[in-house]
Amino acid sequence: MTDKKNQKTPKEVTKLSEWQRRNQEYQKKKQLEEQEEKEKKAQEEKERQEFLNQKTPSENLDAEEQNAETTEEENVADVAEEGLQETLPEEVEEEAEEEKIIYLAEPSEAMLEEEELAKKAKKEGQIARRHLYRAIPVLVISTLIALFSAYLLTPLAKQKVVEFSGNKNADQTLLFEKSQIKNQDYTLTTFLNRDRYVANMKVASPWVKDISMTYAFPTTFKVQVEEYQVFGYYVTEEDHYPILENGEVVETPVATDQLPKSYLSVRFSDRELVRQFVKQLGKIPSSVRDEIESVDLAPSKVTKDLVTLTMKDGTKVLVPISQIKRKLPYYNQIRKLIEDNSVIDMEAGIYSYNAETMATLAQEKKEKEQGEGNKTEEADANSTDSDESAVATEQHEEVPAE
Repeated sequence: MTDKKNQKTPKEVTKLSEWQRRNQEYQKKKQLEEQEEKEKKAQEEKERQEFLNQKTPSENLDAEEQNAETTEEENVADVAEEGLQETLPEEVEEEAEEEKIIYLAEPSEAMLEEEELAKKAKKEGQIARRHLYRAIPVLVISTLIALFSAYLLTPLAKQKVVEFSGNKNADQTLLFEKSQIKNQDYTLTTFLNRDRYVANMKVASPWVKDISMTYAFPTTFKVQVEEYQVFGYYVTEEDHYPILENGEVVETPVATDQLPKSYLSVRFSDRELVRQFVKQLGKIPSSVRDEIESVDLAPSKVTKDLVTLTMKDGTKVLVPISQIKRKLPYYNQIRKLIEDNSVIDMEAGIYSYNAETMATLAQEKKEKEQGEGNKTEEADANSTDSDESAVATEQHEEVPAE
């Protein structure tokens, strides 16, 4: 036994489980019960021997011999059992100290029931944790709702800062008023209704080409405005009104000191013709468009939308508004072939003549118009005289009737 203890064989090391510890206690208890039973048997045997001693000497002698042999055998067995009992706790203690694996007998029914109860309690604990995990989302959502409700009750929920950028001509105050954003509106509702506010601001000013609104945490709304470019100015005797690139005329005049050095002057007020003119002129090359200084409406009996374009070099171009896109791109080619201060007529075809011819034609046209006017006056006078004579005749005829 000593040699076996001194040997150091490699074994797998682990801690005793709860079941092994209980099984070990059960084995110790069982050994104690067996020892008490053996002692009880030894006591009964002793009493039997005393009873036998009261018999004959021979029988006593034989009985003593037998008792001696039996006692010797029992003593040897007791010594072996005591050695085993002394050795077993030492080995168990040694293995517990070294935390080595021991193999025990099969567990009893009581221990199996205890183990099942422990597993059941453990399972119930796991189920409780599962219910707790299921309740966590509900608790989180309820907390967020409570915090949001508390936020809506604070003044912070209605704070708004609206910042405008990109607007040079559009009035910022007018845009904010037309947007219908109110001070008592919540920040959240302002964010949700931003498309409606943008639509209101688009129609608030003719300058607005496009507009967008973005939200910046926590209370800032940034409004980016894109404006129409100025195409030209509608010129009257006193004021200049901007004409935008979409053909709309702004009703607010521009001060003379704020006008650019060079700009296109439009001297007719028909808004529909102005829109058509801007649309047509936007489709021709910029090299031709930039040479135009002023535009005057000069309708004829055949062409109602005929206009006179005065170029920066003094050249005049007669062209219908509806044909600007088709005919005006040829201006640069024709301009190289004519003299200065010439006229390019694009009403019916495309031909040119100089200023003297233009003056002659203008004089002829004026005289023709005057002659037509005189004929019209004479015809009116003749018709008036005939009407008076008819009236006199009627009166003359009515007198005898009376």
